[in-house]
Amino acid sequence: MNDLLERLQSCIESRFPSMAASLNPGASQAAIDAFERAIGRPLPPSLRALYSWHDGQADCADQIALGLFFGLPFLPLDATLAHWNSETAGQAGDDVSSYTCLPPLTIRPRAASKAWIPLADDAGGAYLGIDLDPDTAGSVGQVISFGGREFVRVQAGASLEQFLERLLGLYANGEYALVEEDEGDFSLSTVNPETRHFLDYLRLKAAGAR
Repeated sequence: MNDLLERLQSCIESRFPSMAASLNPGASQAAIDAFERAIGRPLPPSLRALYSWHDGQADCADQIALGLFFGLPFLPLDATLAHWNSETAGQAGDDVSSYTCLPPLTIRPRAASKAWIPLADDAGGAYLGIDLDPDTAGSVGQVISFGGREFVRVQAGASLEQFLERLLGLYANGEYALVEEDEGDFSLSTVNPETRHFLDYLRLKAAGAR
């Protein structure tokens, strides 16, 4: 995992300097331990390593930094806990008949779960995160999309390592487009298929789009 994070760091420093500059220093082991106590679950070693590498991204007052996860900002532990408390804890009684997943049987059909740990959000109620209680075909620690309006959830990686390797591959191979926004800011767009939202890209890829 450490080698993977070093390669990701080198890649984003060369390709996305503002993204690299927005990354916070790593969280202390005590802070990660406190987060585990707050959610009542141990984190996989890979997720502990991710937060030891960087504790999310900082808000930049003078510019909009590119989010680490193809435009979606990497949440610091305190923000992750806030989202976990307000958006993903409980709600067990909600209707789940509308929720499906790709591949099938990887993600439990729930509106929300205390076992889903947000890594990134799109400021609209959709998340990318870690699943600690997968369905029968899933794996503990898989990376998934979820949220109340995400009716088709996606296993973005069977593990955090697999997901980050795929993300690094997209960056290193130049499989992205920089889109100029207002006031000189930029966003990231996928190119194969072309989308402006990473969760849409993940869903299309999982459904077999080219």
